Amino acid sequence: MKIACGLGLAALVALTSSVSVRADETMTTKDVTAVELPMASPSADVLGRALSYPAGTPDVRAYRITVPPKGATILHKHPVPLYAYILSGTLEVDYGARGRKTYTAGQNFLEAVDWCHAGRAVGDVPVVLISVYIGADKIKNTVACPN
Repeated sequence: MKIACGLGLAALVALTSSVSVRADETMTTKDVTAVELPMASPSADVLGRALSYPAGTPDVRAYRITVPPKGATILHKHPVPLYAYILSGTLEVDYGARGRKTYTAGQNFLEAVDWCHAGRAVGDVPVVLISVYIGADKIKNTVACPN
């Protein structure tokens, strides 16, 4: 069975069963369980700033990102909201004047929007994360910052 791109798990379960679903509920049917992944704040980024969606035609993209042990990103920023889920490893993100935050496997967060930061893998395990960019056409998801 083919499923249209972008159809969420909750919507899929709601379409294939008689279960009524709210986004903040745990839901179980015969074959599927959907449990919300708690976030520190679903409406603000990691720096506590309110999220807003970019203008334009929506362009949502998901990436599986791997940072090797002791590897690091360049100094960069995201002009669009970004949801991240850590699959493995420990990621430390340096937000400059706003401090550092550490994320481990099983944690998720809304990354800082339009704030320069750099991440690094802490320890001997690669960091693997899923990043979902809630972008728009003609807006880059990631932009390098001057050093």
